[in-house]
Amino acid sequence: MTGATTTSSTINLTKTIIGSGMLAMPFAFRSDGYILGGLITLIAGTTSGFGLYLQARAAKYVPAGHATFFAICQQTYPSLSVLFDFAIAVQCFGVGLSYLVLIGDLLPTVVGYGSRVDWIVLSLLVSVPLCSFKNLDSLKYTSILALGAIAYMFLLVIGHFILDDVRPALRGETSLLPVSASGIFSTFPIIVLAFTGHQNMFTVINEIQNKSIRNLSRVIAIAITTSVLLFLAIGLAGYYSFGNKVVGNIIVMYDESLVTKIGQGSIALMVLLSFPLMFHPCRVSVNNIYFWLKSKPKTPEAAGLLGETDLIVPLSGTTFAVLTAVLLAASYALALSITSFALVLAIVGATGSTSISFILPGLFGYKLVGRDILPVTEVLEFVEDSVVKKLSLALAVWGVVVMVVCLYSTLVLGQ
Repeated sequence: MTGATTTSSTINLTKTIIGSGMLAMPFAFRSDGYILGGLITLIAGTTSGFGLYLQARAAKYVPAGHATFFAICQQTYPSLSVLFDFAIAVQCFGVGLSYLVLIGDLLPTVVGYGSRVDWIVLSLLVSVPLCSFKNLDSLKYTSILALGAIAYMFLLVIGHFILDDVRPALRGETSLLPVSASGIFSTFPIIVLAFTGHQNMFTVINEIQNKSIRNLSRVIAIAITTSVLLFLAIGLAGYYSFGNKVVGNIIVMYDESLVTKIGQGSIALMVLLSFPLMFHPCRVSVNNIYFWLKSKPKTPEAAGLLGETDLIVPLSGTTFAVLTAVLLAASYALALSITSFALVLAIVGATGSTSISFILPGLFGYKLVGRDILPVTEVLEFVEDSVVKKLSLALAVWGVVVMVVCLYSTLVLGQ
């Protein structure tokens, strides 16, 4: 049997979820307090995990190895399939672009020489080869390296917490309960959107050897549990160390030292190796849009009768090379000319992340779960379908609520 192992799939999914957002967790706890901050983290992890589970369920209704948001939308909401792929492409492209901008901001400070332009251009030496891999599984070793960088930052935060060596001048007050309602709304997106990894879930499903729901559930459980524990540990420990004086990136709070410099370098390494993980789903979605544009659009009625071959979106070698080159060129051209686009990225995250993490998986589950087309051995592994359908609808509603709160936080509160 060929394909990705369960271990490599778990590593890639875990790394997709855990990104630079973890460094802002103490800042979120500053507004929420210990109790609510921990509770929101648990809720966010649970709902994100359920969204990943619904993607695994939905993948059973398309040809094995060809699950994408586009293919499943063709089975459920065909008239909206290209719209959702556009949202996914924009979201992944925007996040990837922010990584390149961050590389340009971080490395001149960490290394001590060179300009932001120099380091962005030099990052091509890493990103071009990694983005040229067709399979996500090919990135498992870089994901391990990135997880090593994350482990170092985790140990840095926890180490200072255990030693309790933060200077008194940097310490602020802590609280068990939220400080203000506006503070809860302003930091809510930080925690909820930190668990976004759904853009690569279908690729993980397509490439993994054992595609049973039981095995995929194991992969999801390990990835989500690891993320929850990491976010809780960094959030609680970082908040304890600095209290209400903590800022958005906790690493910059520590006194200048070699240990701290290595931590800052770890951030740059993690971000650099995260770019290909955003590039991969972006390329898939752009290819889906290209496929839709060059094919004769079908009416919703006709699309609902699609056969299996119509759900398979081809990605030839030529198309793959062209899309890779165009998207890389666009990403780097914008990264070299843009220094900050926080507002646009926040809006894209509020709409794109909530769509692929909650709304779409919830709608897929509500529409597909219960269709009597699966093998008996698979059906026996499932939770009661009626319960899953109700929870799927609840997840979609939760996604709409999260989107509204995130947009309110961005546009009204200015966070």
